[in-house]
Amino acid sequence: MRYAAAAVTLLVLLAGVTGCDRSHTTPAARLEMMFIPAGDFLMGDSFAEGERDELPVHRVFVGAFYMDTHEVSKGLWDVVARWAAAHGYDITPSDGGGKAANHPAWGITWYAAAKWANARSERDGLTPCYTVSGSIWRAGEQIHPDCNWLADGYRLPTEAEWEKAARGGVDGCRFPWADSNTIQHSRANYCSASFGGRYRSYDTSPTRGYHPTYATGEYPYTSSRGRATPNTSPIGSFAPNGYGLYDMAGNVQEWCWDQYCEMMRPDQASYYESSPRSEPRGTNLPCWSYPWRAVRGGSWGDAGSCRVADREGIAPSERHSDLGFRVVRNARAS
Repeated sequence: MRYAAAAVTLLVLLAGVTGCDRSHTTPAARLEMMFIPAGDFLMGDSFAEGERDELPVHRVFVGAFYMDTHEVSKGLWDVVARWAAAHGYDITPSDGGGKAANHPAWGITWYAAAKWANARSERDGLTPCYTVSGSIWRAGEQIHPDCNWLADGYRLPTEAEWEKAARGGVDGCRFPWADSNTIQHSRANYCSASFGGRYRSYDTSPTRGYHPTYATGEYPYTSSRGRATPNTSPIGSFAPNGYGLYDMAGNVQEWCWDQYCEMMRPDQASYYESSPRSEPRGTNLPCWSYPWRAVRGGSWGDAGSCRVADREGIAPSERHSDLGFRVVRNARAS
Protein backbone atom coordinates (compact mmCIF):
# COMPACT_ATOMS: atom_id res chain seq x y z
CA MET A 1 0.00 0.00 0.00
CA ARG A 2 1.13 3.51 -0.62
CA TYR A 3 0.00 7.12 -0.63
CA ALA A 4 1.21 10.35 -2.18
CA ALA A 5 1.48 13.37 0.12
CA ALA A 6 0.11 16.73 -0.93
CA ALA A 7 2.38 19.08 -2.84
CA VAL A 8 2.05 22.65 -1.63
CA THR A 9 2.62 25.64 -3.88
CA LEU A 10 1.92 29.33 -3.31
CA LEU A 11 -1.56 29.27 -4.82
CA VAL A 12 -2.51 25.65 -5.47
CA LEU A 13 -2.66 22.57 -3.23
CA LEU A 14 -3.03 19.10 -4.72
CA ALA A 15 -3.34 15.68 -3.09
CA GLY A 16 -3.76 12.02 -4.02
CA VAL A 17 -3.88 8.67 -2.25
CA THR A 18 -4.01 4.98 -2.91
CA GLY A 19 -4.55 2.53 -0.08
CA CYS A 20 -6.82 0.30 2.03
CA ASP A 21 -9.68 -0.32 -0.40
CA ARG A 22 -9.88 2.48 -2.93
CA SER A 23 -7.88 5.32 -4.48
CA HIS A 24 -8.70 8.99 -4.77
CA THR A 25 -7.27 12.18 -6.21
CA THR A 26 -8.44 15.65 -5.20
CA PRO A 27 -8.67 18.66 -7.53
CA ALA A 28 -7.00 22.00 -6.84
CA ALA A 29 -7.84 23.77 -3.59
CA ARG A 30 -7.21 27.13 -2.00
CA LEU A 31 -4.16 28.45 -0.26
CA GLU A 32 -4.01 27.02 3.28
CA MET A 33 -7.11 24.89 2.72
CA MET A 34 -7.65 21.57 1.00
CA PHE A 35 -10.59 20.64 -1.20
CA ILE A 36 -12.57 17.64 0.07
CA PRO A 37 -14.76 16.35 -2.77
CA ALA A 38 -18.41 15.46 -2.45
CA GLY A 39 -19.12 11.79 -2.00
CA ASP A 40 -19.97 9.04 0.41
CA PHE A 41 -17.73 7.16 2.82
CA LEU A 42 -17.99 4.53 5.53
CA MET A 43 -18.33 6.30 8.88
CA GLY A 44 -17.63 4.48 12.13
CA ASP A 45 -15.37 1.91 13.73
CA SER A 46 -14.84 -0.89 11.22
CA PHE A 47 -12.60 -2.70 13.74
CA ALA A 48 -15.33 -2.80 16.44
CA GLU A 49 -12.79 -1.89 19.10
CA GLY A 50 -14.10 1.46 20.34
CA GLU A 51 -17.17 2.52 22.29
CA ARG A 52 -20.80 1.95 21.36
CA ASP A 53 -21.03 5.54 20.12
CA GLU A 54 -18.82 4.62 17.14
CA LEU A 55 -21.23 1.99 15.81
CA PRO A 56 -22.70 0.88 13.55
CA VAL A 57 -20.48 1.53 10.57
CA HIS A 58 -22.73 3.28 8.06
CA ARG A 59 -22.39 4.92 4.67
CA VAL A 60 -22.72 8.71 4.73
CA PHE A 61 -22.82 11.31 1.96
CA VAL A 62 -21.07 14.65 2.51
CA GLY A 63 -21.02 17.57 0.06
CA ALA A 64 -17.83 19.24 -1.11
CA PHE A 65 -16.00 21.56 1.28
CA TYR A 66 -12.63 23.08 2.02
CA MET A 67 -10.77 22.32 5.25
CA ASP A 68 -7.82 24.05 6.89
CA THR A 69 -4.64 22.22 5.93
CA HIS A 70 -3.39 22.61 9.51
CA GLU A 71 -4.87 22.99 12.96
CA VAL A 72 -5.35 26.68 13.74
CA SER A 73 -1.96 27.87 14.92
CA LYS A 74 -1.37 30.20 17.83
CA GLY A 75 -0.07 32.76 15.34
CA LEU A 76 -3.23 32.66 13.22
CA TRP A 77 -5.43 32.62 16.31
CA ASP A 78 -3.77 35.81 17.54
CA VAL A 79 -4.06 37.64 14.22
CA VAL A 80 -7.78 36.96 13.85
CA ALA A 81 -8.52 37.41 17.58
CA ARG A 82 -6.89 40.87 17.56
CA TRP A 83 -9.05 41.82 14.57
CA ALA A 84 -12.09 40.39 16.33
CA ALA A 85 -11.47 42.34 19.54
CA ALA A 86 -11.35 45.55 17.50
CA HIS A 87 -14.62 44.75 15.67
CA GLY A 88 -17.15 43.97 18.37
CA TYR A 89 -16.20 40.42 19.35
CA ASP A 90 -15.61 39.35 22.93
CA ILE A 91 -12.57 37.19 22.11
CA THR A 92 -8.92 38.18 22.41
CA PRO A 93 -5.56 36.50 21.78
CA SER A 94 -5.40 35.54 25.47
CA ASP A 95 -8.43 33.27 24.99
CA GLY A 96 -6.13 30.77 23.31
CA GLY A 97 -2.82 29.36 24.50
CA GLY A 98 0.07 28.13 22.41
CA LYS A 99 3.64 26.99 22.88
CA ALA A 100 4.76 29.09 19.89
CA ALA A 101 3.28 30.85 16.87
CA ASN A 102 3.73 27.73 14.72
CA HIS A 103 2.17 25.38 17.30
CA PRO A 104 -1.59 24.73 17.47
CA ALA A 105 -3.66 27.10 19.57
CA TRP A 106 -5.18 25.33 22.55
CA GLY A 107 -7.34 26.00 25.60
CA ILE A 108 -10.09 27.47 23.43
CA THR A 109 -13.76 26.97 24.27
CA TRP A 110 -16.23 25.80 21.65
CA TYR A 111 -17.95 29.18 21.91
CA ALA A 112 -14.71 31.06 21.26
CA ALA A 113 -13.78 28.80 18.33
CA ALA A 114 -17.16 29.38 16.63
CA LYS A 115 -17.00 33.16 17.14
CA TRP A 116 -13.42 33.17 15.88
CA ALA A 117 -14.66 31.46 12.71
CA ASN A 118 -17.21 34.26 12.28
CA ALA A 119 -14.52 36.89 12.83
CA ARG A 120 -12.22 35.25 10.29
CA SER A 121 -15.11 35.27 7.82
CA GLU A 122 -15.83 38.97 8.33
CA ARG A 123 -12.16 39.85 8.16
CA ASP A 124 -11.86 38.01 4.83
CA GLY A 125 -15.01 39.56 3.36
CA LEU A 126 -17.09 36.37 3.60
CA THR A 127 -20.55 35.77 5.02
CA PRO A 128 -20.39 34.52 8.63
CA CYS A 129 -22.15 31.22 9.24
CA TYR A 130 -23.26 31.64 12.86
CA THR A 131 -26.11 33.92 13.88
CA VAL A 132 -28.31 34.48 16.91
CA SER A 133 -31.82 35.87 16.33
CA GLY A 134 -30.73 36.88 12.84
CA SER A 135 -27.61 38.81 13.94
CA ILE A 136 -23.99 37.77 13.53
CA TRP A 137 -22.84 35.97 16.65
CA ARG A 138 -20.03 38.06 18.11
CA ALA A 139 -20.45 37.84 21.89
CA GLY A 140 -21.80 35.63 24.64
CA GLU A 141 -22.07 31.90 25.17
CA GLN A 142 -24.90 30.89 22.88
CA ILE A 143 -25.82 27.26 23.48
CA HIS A 144 -27.76 26.86 20.23
CA PRO A 145 -26.62 29.39 17.61
CA ASP A 146 -28.09 29.13 14.14
CA CYS A 147 -25.84 27.99 11.30
CA ASN A 148 -26.31 29.13 7.71
CA TRP A 149 -25.08 26.05 5.89
CA LEU A 150 -25.11 27.88 2.55
CA ALA A 151 -22.89 30.77 3.70
CA ASP A 152 -19.41 31.02 2.21
CA GLY A 153 -17.72 31.82 5.53
CA TYR A 154 -15.71 29.66 7.90
CA ARG A 155 -17.29 27.28 10.39
CA LEU A 156 -16.50 24.27 12.53
CA PRO A 157 -16.72 20.96 10.65
CA THR A 158 -19.50 18.52 11.31
CA GLU A 159 -18.39 15.17 12.66
CA ALA A 160 -19.12 13.58 9.30
CA GLU A 161 -17.06 16.19 7.46
CA TRP A 162 -14.21 15.76 9.91
CA GLU A 163 -14.15 11.97 9.63
CA LYS A 164 -14.46 11.99 5.84
CA ALA A 165 -11.53 14.43 5.65
CA ALA A 166 -9.47 12.47 8.19
CA ARG A 167 -9.85 9.26 6.20
CA GLY A 168 -8.13 10.91 3.26
CA GLY A 169 -10.24 9.34 0.54
CA VAL A 170 -10.05 5.71 1.69
CA ASP A 171 -12.33 3.45 3.72
CA GLY A 172 -11.54 0.85 6.33
CA CYS A 173 -8.41 2.34 7.88
CA ARG A 174 -7.85 2.81 11.60
CA PHE A 175 -5.78 6.00 11.27
CA PRO A 176 -5.51 8.88 8.76
CA TRP A 177 -2.73 7.10 6.85
CA ALA A 178 -3.55 4.43 4.32
CA ASP A 179 -0.49 2.18 4.36
CA SER A 180 -0.76 0.79 7.88
CA ASN A 181 -3.23 0.26 10.72
CA THR A 182 -0.62 0.84 13.42
CA ILE A 183 0.65 4.03 15.03
CA GLN A 184 4.15 5.13 16.08
CA HIS A 185 5.83 8.35 17.18
CA SER A 186 7.19 8.71 13.66
CA ARG A 187 3.61 9.27 12.45
CA ALA A 188 1.97 11.44 15.12
CA ASN A 189 2.43 13.35 18.36
CA TYR A 190 0.66 11.21 20.98
CA CYS A 191 1.38 9.28 24.18
CA SER A 192 2.48 5.71 23.56
CA ALA A 193 1.50 4.31 26.94
CA SER A 194 1.57 0.90 28.58
CA PHE A 195 0.45 2.06 32.03
CA GLY A 196 -3.08 2.06 33.44
CA GLY A 197 -4.38 -0.50 30.97
CA ARG A 198 -4.04 1.98 28.10
CA TYR A 199 -1.73 -0.12 25.97
CA ARG A 200 -3.10 -0.74 22.49
CA SER A 201 -1.97 -3.64 20.32
CA TYR A 202 -1.89 -1.31 17.32
CA ASP A 203 0.47 1.08 19.13
CA THR A 204 3.82 -0.31 17.96
CA SER A 205 6.02 2.70 18.65
CA PRO A 206 9.56 1.74 19.69
CA THR A 207 9.52 4.74 22.04
CA ARG A 208 6.99 4.88 24.88
CA GLY A 209 5.39 7.67 26.86
CA TYR A 210 4.87 11.15 25.46
CA HIS A 211 6.60 11.99 22.20
CA PRO A 212 10.30 12.26 23.06
CA THR A 213 10.77 15.33 20.88
CA TYR A 214 7.81 17.38 22.12
CA ALA A 215 7.27 16.38 25.76
CA THR A 216 8.15 19.83 27.06
CA GLY A 217 5.59 22.29 28.38
CA GLU A 218 5.41 26.05 28.15
CA TYR A 219 4.69 26.56 31.84
CA PRO A 220 6.82 25.83 34.92
CA TYR A 221 4.21 23.21 35.75
CA THR A 222 4.13 19.43 35.95
CA SER A 223 1.17 17.10 36.12
CA SER A 224 0.53 14.43 38.73
CA ARG A 225 2.67 12.12 36.61
CA GLY A 226 5.54 14.60 36.72
CA ARG A 227 5.32 15.55 33.05
CA ALA A 228 5.21 19.12 31.81
CA THR A 229 2.24 20.14 29.66
CA PRO A 230 1.16 20.94 27.01
CA ASN A 231 3.22 18.72 24.73
CA THR A 232 2.22 20.11 21.33
CA SER A 233 4.37 19.88 18.21
CA PRO A 234 4.69 22.49 15.43
CA ILE A 235 1.83 22.17 12.95
CA GLY A 236 2.77 20.03 9.98
CA SER A 237 5.54 18.12 11.76
CA PHE A 238 4.32 14.79 10.38
CA ALA A 239 3.29 13.53 6.95
CA PRO A 240 -0.16 14.62 5.68
CA ASN A 241 -2.97 12.25 4.88
CA GLY A 242 -4.35 11.52 1.42
CA TYR A 243 -6.17 14.86 1.25
CA GLY A 244 -3.06 16.78 2.25
CA LEU A 245 -4.28 17.45 5.81
CA TYR A 246 -1.82 17.49 8.69
CA ASP A 247 -2.24 16.36 12.31
CA MET A 248 -5.57 14.62 11.82
CA ALA A 249 -4.26 12.24 14.50
CA GLY A 250 -2.58 13.58 17.61
CA ASN A 251 -1.21 16.99 18.61
CA VAL A 252 -4.53 18.53 19.77
CA GLN A 253 -8.12 17.33 19.70
CA GLU A 254 -10.42 19.36 17.46
CA TRP A 255 -13.86 20.83 18.12
CA CYS A 256 -16.70 19.89 15.78
CA TRP A 257 -20.12 21.50 15.33
CA ASP A 258 -22.28 18.56 16.41
CA GLN A 259 -23.82 18.18 19.81
CA TYR A 260 -22.66 15.07 21.61
CA CYS A 261 -25.64 13.71 23.55
CA GLU A 262 -24.63 10.13 24.20
CA MET A 263 -23.63 10.77 27.82
CA MET A 264 -25.83 13.78 28.61
CA ARG A 265 -29.04 12.44 27.06
CA PRO A 266 -29.26 8.62 27.22
CA ASP A 267 -32.52 8.81 25.29
CA GLN A 268 -30.55 10.20 22.35
CA ALA A 269 -27.76 7.63 22.52
CA SER A 270 -29.09 6.10 19.31
CA TYR A 271 -28.65 9.28 17.24
CA TYR A 272 -25.41 8.10 15.66
CA GLU A 273 -26.91 4.86 14.37
CA SER A 274 -30.12 6.51 13.16
CA SER A 275 -28.68 9.80 11.88
CA PRO A 276 -29.37 11.03 8.33
CA ARG A 277 -27.33 9.27 5.66
CA SER A 278 -26.83 12.57 3.84
CA GLU A 279 -25.15 15.55 5.52
CA PRO A 280 -25.63 14.53 9.20
CA ARG A 281 -25.12 17.58 11.43
CA GLY A 282 -25.93 16.28 14.88
CA THR A 283 -29.23 16.21 16.73
CA ASN A 284 -31.29 19.40 16.89
CA LEU A 285 -32.74 18.42 20.25
CA PRO A 286 -31.05 20.06 23.24
CA CYS A 287 -28.85 17.87 25.42
CA TRP A 288 -30.23 19.15 28.70
CA SER A 289 -29.52 22.86 29.11
CA TYR A 290 -25.75 22.55 28.72
CA PRO A 291 -24.91 20.43 25.67
CA TRP A 292 -21.59 18.80 25.08
CA ARG A 293 -19.96 19.22 21.69
CA ALA A 294 -18.07 16.55 19.79
CA VAL A 295 -14.29 16.52 19.58
CA ARG A 296 -12.21 14.42 17.19
CA GLY A 297 -8.66 13.51 16.29
CA GLY A 298 -6.95 12.64 19.56
CA SER A 299 -4.10 14.67 20.99
CA TRP A 300 -0.67 14.29 22.51
CA GLY A 301 -2.46 11.84 24.83
CA ASP A 302 -3.64 8.25 24.30
CA ALA A 303 -3.23 6.39 20.99
CA GLY A 304 -6.82 5.15 21.07
CA SER A 305 -8.27 8.62 20.62
CA CYS A 306 -6.13 9.05 17.49
CA ARG A 307 -8.30 6.56 15.61
CA VAL A 308 -10.36 8.31 12.92
CA ALA A 309 -13.60 6.81 14.26
CA ASP A 310 -13.03 7.85 17.89
CA ARG A 311 -15.69 10.18 19.30
CA GLU A 312 -15.68 12.17 22.51
CA GLY A 313 -17.79 14.95 24.01
CA ILE A 314 -16.71 18.00 26.00
CA ALA A 315 -18.74 20.84 27.52
CA PRO A 316 -18.52 23.89 25.21
CA SER A 317 -17.21 26.16 27.96
CA GLU A 318 -14.28 23.91 28.87
CA ARG A 319 -10.65 24.72 28.05
CA HIS A 320 -8.01 22.02 27.76
CA SER A 321 -4.30 22.09 26.97
CA ASP A 322 -4.81 19.35 24.38
CA LEU A 323 -7.86 20.82 22.64
CA GLY A 324 -7.86 23.11 19.59
CA PHE A 325 -9.67 23.23 16.25
CA ARG A 326 -9.58 23.83 12.52
CA VAL A 327 -12.30 25.27 10.28
CA VAL A 328 -13.98 24.44 6.98
CA ARG A 329 -15.72 26.35 4.18
CA ASN A 330 -18.64 25.34 2.01
CA ALA A 331 -17.19 24.69 -1.47
CA ARG A 332 -20.64 24.81 -3.07
CA ALA A 333 -21.10 28.43 -2.02
CA SER A 334 -17.76 29.63 -3.41
